[in-house]
Amino acid sequence: MLLFTILLLGLSILQPTGALVPAGSLKLYGSQGSRSPLVNWYLEEINAPYTLLPPRPNPHPFNQVPVLEDGSSIIFESGAILLHIATKYDEKYEPSQSSWVVWANTCLDPICFKENERGQVLGTSLDQPNRRIDVLEQLLSDNDYIVNNEFSVADCAVASYLNYVPLFNPDANLKNIPNIVKYMQRCASRPKFESAFGENHKQLVLSKCEDYLSGGTKDKKIFGIF
Repeated sequence: MLLFTILLLGLSILQPTGALVPAGSLKLYGSQGSRSPLVNWYLEEINAPYTLLPPRPNPHPFNQVPVLEDGSSIIFESGAILLHIATKYDEKYEPSQSSWVVWANTCLDPICFKENERGQVLGTSLDQPNRRIDVLEQLLSDNDYIVNNEFSVADCAVASYLNYVPLFNPDANLKNIPNIVKYMQRCASRPKFESAFGENHKQLVLSKCEDYLSGGTKDKKIFGIF
């Protein structure tokens, strides 16, 4: 009986607490011109209260954003922030979602954004043949969302990167990955997406996705998001 109790305690430690966020404990430093809106999005999807602070000064060791202050803990890098929030505060979190957050940061990011050594976006490879994107396209042929067909932190990571592509690469044409485009539309249509990224970003994504699905490139205008 004692051994069984110890095992149960051990399992409970490995599970997310789903604890309520203590008032004033989460402070997010960021700006619309950074990756912080994807963190805003997730926090708002799980109804976690937070304080959004100006990008600087901040406690990031490299003075970058986003960076999250949770009590005495400082977490930087958007993927690490998402996973911290997921494991500590999201009652619906499960470990398989973490893999997609890491995949978005390590594999999807360089596909979505071709950058120079100064971090300036020069183009995208999302409209080019790619085995990883083919797998994602197939997965989304039968699912609305990435993990268990339910919206989760995995989608906040994956969809955020995808939905930045129309902004930074208005000439891209994603007509060859229609399931991904419909997924982009679906995520951009969520009320909390608009709350985090802004109405202009949302409308840009929806307009460009409609264009991709029609096979054209009728509108190359950036709607002045930043």
